[in-house]
Amino acid sequence: RDARFIEKELLNPSDASHKVKGMSALTNSVTAQSANAITADEVVKLHDKVKDVYQSNAIWVMSPATRTALRLLKDEMGRYLLNDDVSAAFGKTLLGKPVFVSDNMPDIGGGNSVIYYGDMHGLATKFSEQINIEVLREKYADEHALGVIGWFEFDGKVVDEQEIAKLVMGTASLG
Repeated sequence: RDARFIEKELLNPSDASHKVKGMSALTNSVTAQSANAITADEVVKLHDKVKDVYQSNAIWVMSPATRTALRLLKDEMGRYLLNDDVSAAFGKTLLGKPVFVSDNMPDIGGGNSVIYYGDMHGLATKFSEQINIEVLREKYADEHALGVIGWFEFDGKVVDEQEIAKLVMGTASLG
């Protein structure tokens, strides 16, 4: 659970005033023309927003629904952009780079940041204290149960915008 919470806060922070900025403040972006569709050209433009020196470790991050939408995209020669690849880290590649899917990413919709692309070394995280876990025996003893509580403090933000870019959906809908 802690890992999913950290992932969510880094990809899609729950509160803009929250200490963890994650990728929310990232300005290196491409804006889609539509609120409900992504084009192959927009994917290529997003790919090229990341400097060549950072391309070797780059990955794509998106929701399952966005991945489905991208699976339907073809280039001008009719070839699919997103491909199954058993040798890739997550089983799929887009423009030769692994595709990571997260339920913590928003789906395609007006104004949403729906895809991150780049070398995630550009996203720094810092844990200010170790994760502390405590078992609460007395509090739940009359119910023959145990309680477990944990807490930690961390921060995360993009430290090098040349390494990561995002695709933001437009506000106009396609008919």
